[in-house]
Amino acid sequence: MRLYFLYHSAVCVVLKKSLLIFDYFINRKGKNLEEGLVSDEDIKNAGSVYVFVSHAHHDHYNRRIYKWAALNDNITYILDSTVPKAHTKGKAVMLSRGESYDDGYLCVQEFGSTDIGGSFYVTCEGTSFFHAGDLNDWHWKDDGNARYSRVMKLYFERELKFIRSAVEHIDYAFFPVDRRIGSDYDEGADMFIDTMKPKYFVPIHFSHFDDTKAFSEKHSAGTTKVFAIHKYGDRLI
Repeated sequence: MRLYFLYHSAVCVVLKKSLLIFDYFINRKGKNLEEGLVSDEDIKNAGSVYVFVSHAHHDHYNRRIYKWAALNDNITYILDSTVPKAHTKGKAVMLSRGESYDDGYLCVQEFGSTDIGGSFYVTCEGTSFFHAGDLNDWHWKDDGNARYSRVMKLYFERELKFIRSAVEHIDYAFFPVDRRIGSDYDEGADMFIDTMKPKYFVPIHFSHFDDTKAFSEKHSAGTTKVFAIHKYGDRLI
């Protein structure tokens, strides 16, 4: 297995038989996974391709992903139900919170978000992945709206409890660590690690690479290995 952080919340997992691509919206220069981009050759050479879209925000979704269907006959788009579905040769699966899809090789369950869309729990080739999308404790405490902060925390805790009731183990978690929130910006990520205890934690949706280093050092003594990310296209596994 190979695991690449691409850009923002975009992650790519290369398995023996497939390619898993999460929240790919990237429109920047580059040639390959090591440069943070999925190339046409990556799509062509994969046995099968699964493309996950948690929601339709511009920093998580780009309709250019549907062009990949012309490059690989065995491509499946797994979309939150709020994401516009294009006419494409590829198979499109629409999911909402609490729904699942299983094709005998890959199984995915959709959970909720504290923004629009959802989050995905995926099991494939004996490994489990959780991509949070925009699920987080987006409290924005420094803005001074104490009621909003309390309500957001309650929503996040409720969804985390729901996930905990349905998911026993996570190998790789992809979760926001976004300093723009302000004070206690990593509170949601801390709660996720404490509650779900993933084996590995990959920060996404961050502003600066140094933020991932600080968060990794913060959890260096814990049982969850938190990756520090150093560049776009960083190979973590």
